[in-house]
Amino acid sequence: MTEKKPKINLLERRSELMQLSAKEFSIDLKVQRQLNEQRVDEMAADFKPHALGIINASKREDGHLYVIDGGHRMSAARKCDYPGLLDTKVFYDLTLKEEAELFLALNFSRAVQAIDRFKVRVTMGDQSAVNINNVLKAYGLHVDWANNASLGVISAINTLEKVYAGAGVRPEGEYPELVDKVIRTLHRAYGSQGDRMTYSKVMLEGLGVFIATFGSRIDYDRLIYVLEGIAPRQLAIQARTLRDAKIKGSSLGANSAEAIHRLYNNRFKNKLPDFHEVEPKNNYIPEHDPLYVDPNQYTLDLQDA
Repeated sequence: MTEKKPKINLLERRSELMQLSAKEFSIDLKVQRQLNEQRVDEMAADFKPHALGIINASKREDGHLYVIDGGHRMSAARKCDYPGLLDTKVFYDLTLKEEAELFLALNFSRAVQAIDRFKVRVTMGDQSAVNINNVLKAYGLHVDWANNASLGVISAINTLEKVYAGAGVRPEGEYPELVDKVIRTLHRAYGSQGDRMTYSKVMLEGLGVFIATFGSRIDYDRLIYVLEGIAPRQLAIQARTLRDAKIKGSSLGANSAEAIHRLYNNRFKNKLPDFHEVEPKNNYIPEHDPLYVDPNQYTLDLQDA
């Protein structure tokens, strides 16, 4: 057996070590995680300059210096008005894609939240992230942290990626058209933005499992009609009730799909079979789907992403 040689990926860009004031840095969230203000406050309250390590930054053509790794440390230094200088490794002539790749490389073994990682992956041109992002953009949506006033925002990125990979029903792969059907269905049923629950984990996964399982058997006008008659929050309650009634637990998304299935079949002549009667579940044939969406329409040139 041939031993696999280690791979060395060199970033062939000029860099140098220097000391800089915290006020000299800028932050670009396309290549950086969202700041956790509580974490910044805690660091600033007991600031230890000797324990900061090295800040990594990129000097762009516009002359500004953007933090790649060390945003919280830099912000804490600003917060406590630290007058000293920060040890910094400055990279020159990086593309935006290279900045994003460097951020992920520097944070490989650290906890980076899924939303921040997804946004950076879009910047670096990761194809699955770009495909998902382009589906969302088509409906006026985007991935970000949600708050009480957030509309048009999806935070359940792990669920979106699960749907994109086949919702646990189809053979694992890349299915931007499945994401499109889920988002389009919610968009048609609840309007352009809906409320915070419209694009929640329970709705996204439930519809993903339902659509991936039944495919071209679904009458989408019927599905829209059914969803229009129930608020997402109420559907989530039904899903939890189904889950709690079972001896052996299952995912909330699977129970959401079951709740949608029951509503769909209620007083409807062309009922769908039960989930366990769909054999095989992985029988999706794009050409047989009347609402098939060409996945290539979401695969843009990386320069356009």
